[in-house]
Amino acid sequence: MRWCIPAVLFFALVCSVRPDEVLPEPTLRIMARSTVYNVGETKAIFCKGENLVEPIQWYSPSGKLVEERSTKNSRVFVERKTEDNGVLVPLIIHRIKISDGGNWTCKAGNQSETKEFIVGEKVNITDRNVTLEGEEGKSVKLTCEANGYPLPVVVWYKDKHQIRDKEDPKKYTIKPDNTLEIKKLNHADVGLYVCKVRQKALSHYTEKTVHLSVQHKPILYNSDTQMIYTNTKYKTEEVYAILGDTKNVTCSAIANPPPTYKWFKRNNGYDDDAITDSDTVITSEDGTNSVLVLRIRDESYYGEYRCSATNDKGSESIIFHVNPGSKPLPPDTVQLAGANTTNLTFNVTCSSCNFATPDEVPESPDPKNLTVIGYIFQLTPLKLGYPADWDGAPEFRVDIESANNTLFTLGPLSNSTVFHVRVRTRNAAGNSEWLEAGNAATTDDAIRLSASLLLITVTMCMRMFGPF
Repeated sequence: MRWCIPAVLFFALVCSVRPDEVLPEPTLRIMARSTVYNVGETKAIFCKGENLVEPIQWYSPSGKLVEERSTKNSRVFVERKTEDNGVLVPLIIHRIKISDGGNWTCKAGNQSETKEFIVGEKVNITDRNVTLEGEEGKSVKLTCEANGYPLPVVVWYKDKHQIRDKEDPKKYTIKPDNTLEIKKLNHADVGLYVCKVRQKALSHYTEKTVHLSVQHKPILYNSDTQMIYTNTKYKTEEVYAILGDTKNVTCSAIANPPPTYKWFKRNNGYDDDAITDSDTVITSEDGTNSVLVLRIRDESYYGEYRCSATNDKGSESIIFHVNPGSKPLPPDTVQLAGANTTNLTFNVTCSSCNFATPDEVPESPDPKNLTVIGYIFQLTPLKLGYPADWDGAPEFRVDIESANNTLFTLGPLSNSTVFHVRVRTRNAAGNSEWLEAGNAATTDDAIRLSASLLLITVTMCMRMFGPF
């Protein structure tokens, strides 16, 4: 009987445990929102445990146990917090160092989890927008202070095109410290340089922009074609002018600092006195060009004219041969071919025009029958009861790319507006008389919208009811 009472109690205890009841499993996990940290930051990385028997411990990448905070241990330490559903043990790291990167382990008994923490130093470029000036023939160095860890990838661009120094080593050198050296500077090196810096591991990107200008002597070019005169010794250009008309001869230069211009009439290969009349020589304020206004009153105005452009880096000259030229005839017809809210398209025919074939230069070598190179349109709004006001009306210059292409679109224009229209042809010598082309009107947004709605309505009706 002595053993009966304990046996009954044991049997009752065993029977009181439900067969489907299971004791909860212990869990342990590191709660890190990010595993990438920057040098100098302070971070708290939590390790959470539930149903644990043994305490949570943190271990450094070297395998050393991280202890709680003390006077000797104030930068890297652990704290302990208790919650209703478990235990939180944060790993606190003050002033994170590169050496703190690596595998950190949270452990409690047989439970453990390890995460790799990446510690880097983001590139910080303090002066990200720089203006720099070099000198023709010399070298210049563009710095990019891309100091960081892990080592960043640095790529240089000029005007959005990547610079590859190995493809052009005589011009560019990219040094180990990411400095870009540009050698033998010239006007073509002027532009926008961007140093793009990326640290993929840190998801970090930054850049530096350098606005480079170059001091160089004047470089003469044709303002119509934008072509630079490549002949270094003798620069000449043929110009045609119409007797009785005014001819503007333009001398254009790229230069830094801006150049001063001088014009000379030449006789027998020698310069006459400089032309200084302010009504005859008009130079732009920014020094990009100077225009010689020739009023061809008689044949004595034909001949050679020299333009010189000079700055403290050097001087360049070009001789313009001003020759008699033929005045073109106006177009035969001009018809409106299309209109919308902002543009007008015209069909222009000119049976008397001499159009260049694809293998010819734009200017015909025959001064009596110069090639027609384009048209000039002029448009002015219609005012009922008033004649067309052409003074100050905008001009639209269009080029003829092919004799078969007779359609020309003008814009942008005001919508829902009626315009007076006139047109004239142009060649290398000058322009024809104006041809009055009548009136043309742009459309209104409401008209275009109504037409679109009408088209949609008709389409839907056809789908629902079939063709009418």
